[in-house]
This record gives sequence, C-alpha cells and structure tokens, in this order.
Amino acid sequence: MQENLLKIGEMAALNHISTQALRLYAKNKLLEPEYLDENTGYRYYTVAQCAKLDLIQALKSCRLSLEQIKEIFLLSSETDLMEVLSSQIGTLSNEIYNLTVSRNNLMRIEKNLKVLHSLPPLGHVYFEYIAERKIDVQETQYDFFAQGYAGYEKMLRHMQNYLHQNKLPPSYFINVGTIMDQDHFLKGDYRSHKAFIFVDDLYPQRESLQTLPANMYISIVSNDTALETAYARELYQEIQKQNMIPCGDYICEVLFQFPKENTDQIIYKIQIPVNKA
Repeated sequence: MQENLLKIGEMAALNHISTQALRLYAKNKLLEPEYLDENTGYRYYTVAQCAKLDLIQALKSCRLSLEQIKEIFLLSSETDLMEVLSSQIGTLSNEIYNLTVSRNNLMRIEKNLKVLHSLPPLGHVYFEYIAERKIDVQETQYDFFAQGYAGYEKMLRHMQNYLHQNKLPPSYFINVGTIMDQDHFLKGDYRSHKAFIFVDDLYPQRESLQTLPANMYISIVSNDTALETAYARELYQEIQKQNMIPCGDYICEVLFQFPKENTDQIIYKIQIPVNKA
C-alpha cells in the first residue's frame, strides 16, 4: 500500500502540474487526497487517482471551467455527458470562427499597409488588375458627395449598426468603403448613398452580398477626402481619353485610416472597372 501513496509534491511532479493546482482541485472538491495517515494526520494521494487527474487536466485543456468539470463528475448518464460536451464544442467552434475572422481581417490590414509602399504617387491616375472580391453593401440615407466627411462617417455608423444588429463579427468593419452607381458616375451626378465592407468565405450568406468581378481598373489614390469629386472627374476624363468604358460601379475603398490627436489620417483609393470601347 505504502508504495502507492504519494505526497502532494510527488503527485504534482509525477503528473507535471504544480502543487498549487492540486490544492485548487482539492479546494473545489474535484480531487482530494484519498488516504489519511491516522498517526501523522498527513493526507496522501494514491496512484489510482492519476487517472482522474488526467481527465481533469484534459477537460481543463479543452477550456472547460472547474465548475463545469465538477458537474461532469456528478452526471449520471452518458447522454448528459454528451450534452455538456456538445455545448462546449459549440462554444469552441464559435471562438475559433471569431478568431479566424479577426485574423483574416488583420491580415487584410497588413496587406493594405504593405501595398501603401508600392502605390503610385498620390493623385496619379493608373491602371491595375484587381482579382475578384466580395462585399456586403448597405444603402444609407446619407450622401458623401453632398455631406462631405461628416456624411461619410454617418454612412459608416449605419454599416456598423448593421453589423451589430445582425450579430456579425465587428472586425469586418476594419475594411470599408463607399459606392457610386455607374449611371450616376457617367452622368456626372455624383452621389454615394451606399457603404460596404469587404468580406471573405467565412462571412454568412446574405442577400446584400455582391461580387466585384476580376477586371482591369482605373484607379487613383488620395489622402484628402475633399479632393474626391475632382478626382472622380479626372478619372472620367482619362477613361474618355483612353477610349474605354466603365463596366461597373465607382468604388472608393479606404486602404488605411488611423485617427491621431486632432487629426484623422486616411488613405483611400477610387477604382472603376473598365473595358476597351
């Protein structure tokens, strides 16, 4: 019998955990020393208790709380255990989803920051091929061209509220922009009521999702929202000059926005898909 008894330090060393953890388990009545030496009053763990400790550690590594683990040991059937485990699997799946979405959106910001260093000079018109992208578009009551930067911010608040109301991951709000319908652009009737966010394959299916097809785009980058109207006209003139025609909506994508004290640093790119006339 004696060789199967373990002091708390021995039990901890044998199972690669701390004595503090064992004391915490004992305090929560998850795993208490099983044998009491009546002569010394000292309590010992038994080797057989290692199996229960293994299960506690495994469940704890699966992010179950000590209270949940305690409840598991009190369950009377495998069915009850399945319910607890299924619930935890669902919780972990949601956490994994949200973490993956957050990682993907941070990687998008990182990519945009890298792109900033290779962009043409600000205010320079250029052509570029852009791969297919997906966006979620929301119609708002505001208009950037009529209301300026304040209108733009109100459009973004509308999009933010949409995400919140539909319990969509807020990290998608990192990469935003506005849209002007192709017809309005061609007529010079500049108005932009639509805000959008870029999304990925993890984003839930919604009726408001749109695909921006892979295409050649005419683009211009700026750090001054007050110049957007002038740049829109300049892009139109260049399209005419190059004997091209727009084949989609006018997109204004915010590549980077970083608020600082008393100022708001913003880099945006206007982009219009075009084809040869």
